[in-house]
Amino acid sequence: MKNIILSGSSSGFGLLTAQTLAKQGHTVFATMRNVSTTNAAAAHQLRQWAVDNNADIQVVELDVTSDASIKTAITEIADKASGKIDVLINNAGIAAIGLNESFSSEQVNQIFQVNVIGADRLIKAVLPYMHQQKSGLLIQLSSGLARLHLPHMGAYVAAKAAIDALAETYHYELRSSGIDSVIVQPGGYPTTDIIAKQLTPANLSVEANYSDDTLQLKSAVAGLFVPSETSPDPQEVADLIADIVETPTGQRSIWHPIGVGAILPYVQQLNAGTEQLAGAVISSLSPEVPA
Repeated sequence: MKNIILSGSSSGFGLLTAQTLAKQGHTVFATMRNVSTTNAAAAHQLRQWAVDNNADIQVVELDVTSDASIKTAITEIADKASGKIDVLINNAGIAAIGLNESFSSEQVNQIFQVNVIGADRLIKAVLPYMHQQKSGLLIQLSSGLARLHLPHMGAYVAAKAAIDALAETYHYELRSSGIDSVIVQPGGYPTTDIIAKQLTPANLSVEANYSDDTLQLKSAVAGLFVPSETSPDPQEVADLIADIVETPTGQRSIWHPIGVGAILPYVQQLNAGTEQLAGAVISSLSPEVPA
């Protein structure tokens, strides 16, 4: 069984993934911000669920935007895990729906701090342990929108495309070290966290400069994340992550799109083309390195 660190565990994909992995017998270090204040109820409920289900879930306070918080949390986890960290799942994230112009620079920075830079902070914090044991798995929650750049989701899509690209390059750099870096690309799953944690645009007044058609498209895009009878089940994503964890090192695909509906063939084609192009360029730059 593996020691697994999971960010953004208070709700949505994170909560389901923590429970799914713990049911399989893994030790899950479920991290979240503010375990004594705003997330106190979520932390208590997750701890109680672990007791009720005889599962090993340990809630750890961690803010991905803080170097100090990450250092403290990873040190605590490593001590409890006897220095063995097998898997990091970067799930923490915030969404934003609205015109690019309507979000302030501070808000765009916040999106990237959580969705990209925070994820990279965690990767850099766990890699020394993985290098020492010459094994490990990094899983990044990207999005199908990393390949499909919808209007009214510009900053969010840009951040997901960025973490997707970063995780891909980690894949090429780390594969000879026994460490896998893979990417999960969920579609429009209406989870409670993506609905509740959306940023409200700071400058809504700019909408007056746009056509009605453009503004109506905002409502249509937002509707992708509203629960309905035809909405996909977020548990599918947790189950996919569990399957990736169980797959042997070196046998995992880089990308794992799920729940993207009719655009699945296009996402798969873009993923395959990207991997093929990167392989060709890497081989041309250094023929002795496997593509």
